[in-house]
Amino acid sequence: MLTVSSDGNNAIVTTLGSVRPHPNADRVQLATVLGEQVVVGLDMADGDVVIYFSSNLRLSPEYLSQNNLYSNSELNVDTSAKGYFGKNGRVRAQRFRGEMSNGYVADIQSIQRTVASVNGPSTMEYFQVGDEFTHVEGVKICEKYVIPHRTPGAPGSRKKRVKEPVSEMFWKHWDTKHLLRESHRIPAGVVYIEEKIHGTSARTGKVLFKTERPWWKFWAPTVSEEWKVVSGTRRVDHIGAHIPGVRKEIEEKLAPHLRKGEQVYYEVFGHSKTGAEIQSGFSYGCKACEYRVILYRATITTPDGHCVDLSREAVYRRADELGMERPPLLWKVYYTGSDFGEASGWCTFEDLKDRLACGKSVLDANTIREGVVVWFEDDHGNWSALKLKSDEYLLKEDKQREKGIGDVEDDQ
Repeated sequence: MLTVSSDGNNAIVTTLGSVRPHPNADRVQLATVLGEQVVVGLDMADGDVVIYFSSNLRLSPEYLSQNNLYSNSELNVDTSAKGYFGKNGRVRAQRFRGEMSNGYVADIQSIQRTVASVNGPSTMEYFQVGDEFTHVEGVKICEKYVIPHRTPGAPGSRKKRVKEPVSEMFWKHWDTKHLLRESHRIPAGVVYIEEKIHGTSARTGKVLFKTERPWWKFWAPTVSEEWKVVSGTRRVDHIGAHIPGVRKEIEEKLAPHLRKGEQVYYEVFGHSKTGAEIQSGFSYGCKACEYRVILYRATITTPDGHCVDLSREAVYRRADELGMERPPLLWKVYYTGSDFGEASGWCTFEDLKDRLACGKSVLDANTIREGVVVWFEDDHGNWSALKLKSDEYLLKEDKQREKGIGDVEDDQ
């Protein structure tokens, strides 16, 4: 039995490709997994079926101990063996002898050892390429690594989250999954490749709320409906206290212009009203106490909860109408279903990492590019998006996590 987390932060069963010598190390090799370069052992070869853990994850104590992966050998089953994971089990994106290594690769037997240590011997014949999981047979293998912030509603904070309003029309944004894991979902058609901006997400909508009458209004209907403008964070249906004053100010600017049933999703970046960076190291040239807002998605939702996305071109026009910025469009191209054709000069989504995901932001020459988001219309006519992060961003993110600097998105 495999258990998968809802936000896509899972281990995945996949195959190794392009196994090759490490130019600066004799005891390890390099390999490519889902478009990411990783360091692997000398016993691994092309085509091996392995478990890949991305740098968003932390490994469970049971998994680390049973596979002798702790750097503190006293925590391992074999106390004479020493690994290279710290006590928090964080999977890293780092340079090893000058070569990028994003994530950790292990053999399937490492899962079997861990499960057997808790549940007894198990053959677990059901692993297939493409399987994703955080737990196997009830045993935790990994989970998303999060550094909590002490913001209202965040894990460990004293103030509880505000109760979510009741409206079937106020939708949270779906979790954007990894491009190279999910590229098979992209059908032939025009794709929009936009720069991924590193800020904090928010959403505002004009939605219908059902309210129960107060006990003393005995003459009024038991339940009434009212159109209201409401804002929320990525996960929570209220404005929240992070970046004080900013979200409320944005809501007030949007409110008179939203249509009934319309909801807009946007990225806020730069500085808060207090002058603090919204995301550390990613002010994109904004001055102190200055912020900017990019509209990246817009939808229309019916009172019964049916949600329809606006096309990318319509999103761009709506950004102009609402006085928001458009997402930076890097490339609009026809995808054949397998490649971009010879005219593009490069062929597949794997090429995106070196061609478009890396380098400097188009918004500011002093800010590195987080990566890209690929928007497409699926086989059912629905718009969707997949993301790909740059190596430069992954390394910076890893250093910040090492210093205990978390991502505000994790709390919201």
